[in-house]
Formats: sequence, C-alpha cells, structure tokens
Amino acid sequence: MKLIKKQSALKILYYMMAADGIITDTERSTFDELGRLIDDRYDSYRTDILWQCRNIALTTPEGDPVFALLNNVSRELANVSDVMTEDMIPGRLLVWNMLAIALCDKDYAEGERRVIDEARRKLDLDEKDFLKMERTMQAEAAVGRQIAFLQEKIVENPDLKPQLQNLKERRNIIAANAKDLMTSRG
Repeated sequence: MKLIKKQSALKILYYMMAADGIITDTERSTFDELGRLIDDRYDSYRTDILWQCRNIALTTPEGDPVFALLNNVSRELANVSDVMTEDMIPGRLLVWNMLAIALCDKDYAEGERRVIDEARRKLDLDEKDFLKMERTMQAEAAVGRQIAFLQEKIVENPDLKPQLQNLKERRNIIAANAKDLMTSRG
C-alpha cells in the first residue's frame, strides 16, 4: 500500500479544486472538511497550505493549465512511501478524497479526471478498484441530487415522501458499500 504525506495530500486536493479553472464555495467547504478529517492539526496550517497552492495555481504558465497542475501533483506525489508514519495517509484515501472534491460541485470535468488518473497511477491503485470507487462516488452524487430535488418538491406534493425515503435508504446502502470498498483492500 502506497502512503502519502498529509500536507502533500492536501496540496493535491487543492490542485483538484483548481483543475477545472473554477473553485466553488462547495469545493472550498469540502476541502476544509476533508482537511480536518485527514489531519486534526489542519486548522493550524490551513492558511499556509492555501497560500502556497493559490500562488502556484495562479502562476501557471500559458498553455494547458491542467498540464501545469499535473506537474505540481507529480511533485507532491514524490512524497510517496511504503512506511506508515503519523504524518501519512493511504494513497487510496487520497484518491477517494480527490473524487469527493471532483464530484462535490456536480461537474466532473476532464481536467479533474486527468489529475485523479495521474495520482492513481503514481499511487499504484489498480484501475479496476479505481473504477469501482469512481462509480460509487458518482452514484452517491446522483442520489444526493435526487434527494435535494425531492426535498424541494415535497412541500408541494407530500405523496413524494416514500420516494424520498427510498432514496435515503439507497444512499445508506451506497455508503455501506463505499465503506466496504475502502476497507477491504487497506
């Protein structure tokens, strides 16, 4: 199992947000949430990470901005190890969190996919495993959108409550499958 330093993982997640050229409020809040889950000291260095990454993302050369971000991701992926220490997380978790960032704004852009694929390869994550992770996250995002839609419509039409409950149960099943997927291989 490949491991990566927590701060490198957070930088990569920042580059994920910038990969489609737009950083949304949803992505920012997801980034902060993931940062706190990855490292309980996140808030103490959050400003430094954001400053470093923002400066790098803003100073990318002309041409393909995703290519420049891929170079930065590759630089951070140089901090990969096989030895677990307190400042490391599993590469598999990084890829999962990258998918969470990519899908949180409901727009899984090609640039985001390229950045994730680069990380997947460098972290030696099997493509079949990755595709299962990707489909699981996409399914969760789709169910989440349906739930949000029904919650707006339920005020006008209370008969939609059984459908809403069904979707919530489906989301719970997806979450259980996701947990199994993330823990079954380390």
